[in-house]
Amino acid sequence: MKKPTTNETTLTIRRAGDLVEAIPYLIGFHPTSSLVVVGLQTSQVAVTTRLDLDYLQPQNQLEAHDGVDQLMTVLRNSGSDRAIAAVYDDAPARAEGSDLAWKVEIDAIRSTLAAEGIDLVDAVLVSQDRYYNYFCDEPECCPAQGRKLPGEQSAAAATATYAGLVAHQSRADLLRMIHPASDAERTALEPLIAAAENLAIDAVLRGQDARHTRAEKRAVFAAARSTDSQLFSARTESDEDRSVSRYAVALTNVHIRDALWVAIDARRLDGSGLWRELARRVPAPYDAAPLFLFAWANWRNGNGTLARAAAERAVVSDPEYSAARLLLSALDHGLDPRRTPRLRSGPSSPGPGKPATRRQLAC
Repeated sequence: MKKPTTNETTLTIRRAGDLVEAIPYLIGFHPTSSLVVVGLQTSQVAVTTRLDLDYLQPQNQLEAHDGVDQLMTVLRNSGSDRAIAAVYDDAPARAEGSDLAWKVEIDAIRSTLAAEGIDLVDAVLVSQDRYYNYFCDEPECCPAQGRKLPGEQSAAAATATYAGLVAHQSRADLLRMIHPASDAERTALEPLIAAAENLAIDAVLRGQDARHTRAEKRAVFAAARSTDSQLFSARTESDEDRSVSRYAVALTNVHIRDALWVAIDARRLDGSGLWRELARRVPAPYDAAPLFLFAWANWRNGNGTLARAAAERAVVSDPEYSAARLLLSALDHGLDPRRTPRLRSGPSSPGPGKPATRRQLAC
């Protein structure tokens, strides 16, 4: 979660039960077959990271496994000094007379974190609508049969909902937010995209490139500031398709893309509704820029799951899209979006024949 400001609601985690209630809102969906580790720095959540249970291996292979190594890197780079873990597995919590499932792996993770100076202060297993504590065996607070999950009526759920956080039913449900339209629908925009590109080329040939760029930049900024419900209201379908194509072509101009990138980073603009709509409707490689802008906005807002999914799609669309690769590297290394310095940019565009200055983004 983000560090709260005076206008933000604080979601408090004091014990394992609080963690179980909060995790779906921290990652945006209800996890299954997952290990979720929440890194804490002083009294605040620094990072929340998730790993498929398939990545967990027997103890002697744990440190060598790429997935677990990445989890450790993310926690270390986040500045966390404590952590809480939750295993989600709907298999039986324990065989008769044995330890809780995944206890060997949790113990190994605890030792590995301790070597990094991070104290795993609590860990739970969530199984079949109950949760069990790995480190507590006091019957009064941690009964052997576990405790029933609090469900949607929990205090954490109410607080998170009030703060505008959403927990989708599954990761797949969350990722449907950026699921592309059909190939036929996307391909149908190609003639309109070609027409928009021809207008840009014509502006260059007539010596009006700078004027055209300014007009397109204003148009995209105006559309990005519109709410989702207002985005294409009161327009015919042909007008809507033409606008989508126009904005997609405009975003291939690195100076327009960079101006939007800086505005998003400075919280002067969000535009996620527009970026999502463009990413859904336009064909590759035109979807790479809106996917990246959507990813960056979500990363800065603390939604690493959507940020990674969108950035990965951008790279699939355009393998040379370095801005998306930059964001994926930040995610892989666990950079804290709260502490990462804000972007700065130079002039909106270089003069004729001049290279971009060192302060310009142009990734």
